[in-house]
Amino acid sequence: MFIDIGAKNKEHVAELGIRKGDPIVPICPFTVLADEKLYMAKALDNRAGCLVAVETLKALQEISHPNVVYSGATVQEEVGIRGAQTSATMIQPDVYIALDVTCATDTPGIEAKDDDPKVGLGPVIVIYDSGLITNTKLRDLFIDTAEEEGIPYQTEVCFYDGGTDAESAHVTGYGVPSINICFATRYIHSHASVIHHDDLENTVKLLTAVLKKLDQKTVDWIKS
Repeated sequence: MFIDIGAKNKEHVAELGIRKGDPIVPICPFTVLADEKLYMAKALDNRAGCLVAVETLKALQEISHPNVVYSGATVQEEVGIRGAQTSATMIQPDVYIALDVTCATDTPGIEAKDDDPKVGLGPVIVIYDSGLITNTKLRDLFIDTAEEEGIPYQTEVCFYDGGTDAESAHVTGYGVPSINICFATRYIHSHASVIHHDDLENTVKLLTAVLKKLDQKTVDWIKS
């Protein structure tokens, strides 16, 4: 990507106070699209995950559940999954749930299979990606809960080079059962990504329902 600021030369750039390593922030205000449940904004990877985490914490205040829940907005996931490693080491969780986006395959120019993620069809439960083979019992807990609660969901087996914070967290300490719960998003890693309201809302419902039943007996079963 070339950022043309209209400078005359290198010296002119210096005069403007611009240095190597300065961040560039594209202008893309949050926009509701023609389908009013589709939102466009910059950096939905991973502001969407932060939103879902906060809304889940709010939902948990309204119910009885058996857990101590930590929520974190980790840093530098894209350049080495660094924040997840330090936070998981600090907290030493029994179960780790990564919230992230995944590539939606419902746009022109993408050859998609019928079961590839698409916006509006529910949270994506990741079975496999380049950094994590999901704990099968934890996977089943999410799938069974979604079906019991009537929450739409999708699954994904990701063979391309992609991963989330769970890649680092699941090998912390003696190992942590981990899972990726994602939201199908169009044009990720751009300043004009698109996400569906219902996917975010249904992810909050799914997380809340799972955490409600994730007691010590269930954790022991997952780890056994």
